[in-house]
Amino acid sequence: MTIYVMLGNLKSAAFEKMDSLEERDMKAKKVVESLGGKMLYLYYTFGRYDFVVILDMPSKESLTKFLAIVAKFGTVRTETLETIPADLMYKIAKEI
Repeated sequence: MTIYVMLGNLKSAAFEKMDSLEERDMKAKKVVESLGGKMLYLYYTFGRYDFVVILDMPSKESLTKFLAIVAKFGTVRTETLETIPADLMYKIAKEI
């Protein structure tokens, strides 16, 4: 499985329904799990992004499905980064 870092911003539609924030987060977690992944961490943040999610997903296809499902609700805008494990980066660095 691959670790992804999802950076996100809440849209105005999300702020209009702040009382259901926890419920929406739980639904997102269930969607991730239904696609074979795990939501490892969810943090709300100050600054450029409103939240950060660390996901462990089995494939790019499952990640893409999750992002498409989330996008349908129109409450968040996201940027997702695929990670490279440090050990792999160390190995590559030694080969250069």
